[in-house]
Amino acid sequence: MKKVAVIGAASVTGDRLMNILKKHPKVDVALVTSEYFAGKECKGTNLKFTSLNVDEIKGLDIVFSCLPHGKSMTIFPQLIGEVGLLIDLGADFRLPVDIFEEWYKAPHQAKDKTPATYGLSEVFAEDIKKSNFIANPGCYPTSVLLALAPLLDAKVKLEDINICSLSGRSGAGRKQAKELAKQEGNAFSYKNPYNHQHIGEMEYYASAVSGTPLKLFSFSPTVLCDVFQGMHTTIVGKCELASVDKLMEMYKDYYKGQPFIKTHFLKDKQLGLKDAVNSNDCLISLDYNSDNKRLYIISVIDNLVKGASGQAVQNMNLALGWKQTIGLQL
Repeated sequence: MKKVAVIGAASVTGDRLMNILKKHPKVDVALVTSEYFAGKECKGTNLKFTSLNVDEIKGLDIVFSCLPHGKSMTIFPQLIGEVGLLIDLGADFRLPVDIFEEWYKAPHQAKDKTPATYGLSEVFAEDIKKSNFIANPGCYPTSVLLALAPLLDAKVKLEDINICSLSGRSGAGRKQAKELAKQEGNAFSYKNPYNHQHIGEMEYYASAVSGTPLKLFSFSPTVLCDVFQGMHTTIVGKCELASVDKLMEMYKDYYKGQPFIKTHFLKDKQLGLKDAVNSNDCLISLDYNSDNKRLYIISVIDNLVKGASGQAVQNMNLALGWKQTIGLQL
């Protein structure tokens, strides 16, 4: 059994990660940290939350960090080479320093350690299998990049890419999620859609997959106050394709053998938020209009699972040479 520590285990993503790890047959959670809940029992385990002590973590097999952005960069550099596998669910190690500082408007405190291996499981699996330091993608980028990856890999020229993402309130974090829950029947734009930090992540890795620079025309993230978890992303763009059947063939070929990706024709299945909640699946629905060259994609995930904790466990499985579905039959 591999010994695991979860830093920030009482956060929304940390709590979801703990629920998955407790049922994983190949790991044993040995340490959970939370500054706020230090000394209190961690529900469903025989552990108590502790304050973070880096020396107590050294020597463990796997460490997950579920800390807010900007926190892991002060801790992980002390653990590189001291822990078998590091996985950060925050944004600190996803991007090169210059891109991080541009989009997060803050100096990076571990400039020589970033970027780590980008943990978009189905797209960068071969890199993940060789890595001991993984940066888990954000939830919005997961829903968008998985929806576009087959087209990007095939070097299809995409234009006028408009993205609208609807997310459950859990994506805003524990404290803000509680406040949003009071706004019954309401919805809010999530941060500024023109400079949302995930735009930099999406453009950087979309460009990396396609081999050419790619810019989004618009990105509109919206939080649904009545929904706790789930993410529904609609992508509309323009490109040259032979037909919708060829589009589907492209996706089936690219994701062949991937257990968590399920593709549909839009005319055959209308995807809803609940179709992916409490699963590590990414559900993709496709359409294409040959007359006006318009591409239409719907991507549905659980923002807490495929968009965070589930994908982190999938990356752990890949990095350790295990079957990637272990522990993820939720």
